Amino acid sequence: MSVDARSLRKTDVAMSIKLLVARNDEHQALALCAQLVAAVDGCIGDATNLAGAVQQAAAGQPDVLILEYTDAAPEFAWHVLAQLAHLSATTRSLLLCDTYTPRSIVGFIQRGASGCMLATTELSLCAKAVRVVQRGESWFGRRELLEALRSQLDADPLVSSNVLEEQQLLTEREREILRLVGGAMSNREIARQLNISDQTVKTHLHHIYVKLEKSGRYKAFLSKTVAAPAAPPPAAMGGYRPGGIAA
Repeated sequence: MSVDARSLRKTDVAMSIKLLVARNDEHQALALCAQLVAAVDGCIGDATNLAGAVQQAAAGQPDVLILEYTDAAPEFAWHVLAQLAHLSATTRSLLLCDTYTPRSIVGFIQRGASGCMLATTELSLCAKAVRVVQRGESWFGRRELLEALRSQLDADPLVSSNVLEEQQLLTEREREILRLVGGAMSNREIARQLNISDQTVKTHLHHIYVKLEKSGRYKAFLSKTVAAPAAPPPAAMGGYRPGGIAA
């Protein structure tokens, strides 16, 4: 079901983001899509139920897909994510859920999701998540992801060795910031400690994630440390506190 671009698109801004919202209830999908189209500059959107998500994504080639994940039917989300790589390779996905665990966040990354958010997330943060993901960045809770990775490091000494190898890709400053992030410090706290601006910290973090992802070692690390749940996966995926890695 399409959201009328004439009434919902900001007419004074050139369209730059194609959005697709897929939820179990198509009326809820349409409502969220309409709100986001109105909130995100240059956005136009479509809405569908979960059963139509793959077909709609293949036909419309959206930049961002907001995909509902439910405990009752997790196989829908996994099926859509598996098909996206083949049918709509440029689409980046945001999972919409009720709960999450650190382990499930890593599972989402393994399956190609670009981020996740709670169904109760306020509209302004949902809009920010769409913009961030559309730019090719990620929207996951930093603290939750760190918890998941730390638990795997503790369980597997070999992983610690791999992390040390990955860190050789980084500059001395980037390694310093990564250590502070590992200590659960916020961007603002890191900025104060290093006497730099918050924006400089964000820039360094972006460079860190890009380097590790491009090396191929980050994804290998994730797949090695957290085995994907058997299909259909049991766990509830989650909506983290928004303000994710790239925020």
